[in-house]
Amino acid sequence: MTGQIYLGTVAIEPNRWGLAESGGHPLIRVSDWLPTIADAGFDGLELWERHARSVPDDELDALLASDIPIKILSCYTSWDDPDDSIRAETAAWIEKVGAKGVKFNVGSDPDAIGDYTERLRRFEAEVPAGARLLCECHFGTVAEDPAVARDMFDAVVGADRLGAIVHLHPMARDEWSEPLAVLGDRVRHVHAQLAEYPQSTSAEELGEALRPDVQAICAATPHATWTIEFSHGLWGFGRDGAEHDNPAYILKSARRDLEALRTAF
Repeated sequence: MTGQIYLGTVAIEPNRWGLAESGGHPLIRVSDWLPTIADAGFDGLELWERHARSVPDDELDALLASDIPIKILSCYTSWDDPDDSIRAETAAWIEKVGAKGVKFNVGSDPDAIGDYTERLRRFEAEVPAGARLLCECHFGTVAEDPAVARDMFDAVVGADRLGAIVHLHPMARDEWSEPLAVLGDRVRHVHAQLAEYPQSTSAEELGEALRPDVQAICAATPHATWTIEFSHGLWGFGRDGAEHDNPAYILKSARRDLEALRTAF
């Protein structure tokens, strides 16, 4: 069985890291791009949290009324704050948008692993039933060490509820291979980061390049879902002048990436 593939809306947001304007607020309306996303054939959205929480009511209404489901809410809530209130707000937004999963990142302090674990336990209790908690095993966080992630997960709840996200980055195989070796099918989601492949690379060529890694991941965790998280045109990777962080241009790249990933399964 191969997984569904979502579009990460962070991919098309020029202000994803607050690089375009201070404050990190969104500069685009995702609803403007839903027809293009649907035409490309994505199975749903991994919606950047601020594309729901920091937009006008009519934009949120348009997202919720769309035929394209919000599958995962992608959150960047702090895990270093001992106060649970903001994490509880995030849990409430998962239910509000109807997501079936939430992406989160724990903190980076190795001396606080016990605290992060307890905060995760309390967060899990707030997340709606039926939504999976997906911890991004990201560099710069304690979950970068898959043994730490495994122990945190085991202390909180079972695999059907709490899983890991790894990264398919063709230039860095260890971003998925070591976590997969330790966590196995507790890896429940994959972020495909393909921004370094220009649009001159065809879907067929990219699919061939991705196939060994994709098939290794699928063999170990066949029910994982996938997100195209970053595609060519992203600030810092594009090489087409004004096309940097142009949503139309990035969506063209993302459509190619989607086709390539499907051919690689």
